Amino acid sequence: MIENEPSYSGSYVTHTASSRCLDMFTEENGMNVYCACGRIVNLDRYEMQLKISLGKDLQCTVCRNKRISQEIDFMNDLYNGLIDEESY
Repeated sequence: MIENEPSYSGSYVTHTASSRCLDMFTEENGMNVYCACGRIVNLDRYEMQLKISLGKDLQCTVCRNKRISQEIDFMNDLYNGLIDEESY
């Protein structure tokens, strides 16, 4: 059984008899987020509060995945010498 203790990532999972998966959260633990793309999505409240405290933008999963993909492509191009650090 997983306890309701803060983890090193800054978020934690609350467990009820109906929750069995770590990637699931109950309705009361959800938070409606308005993304810059116009989507309104229900995401984990604890993770979103952590992002707010870090000064990060709240994003839907589509925009988050797109941003991460662009960052990976940039790092790959930088590593492969296709772009210079000065041009960044």
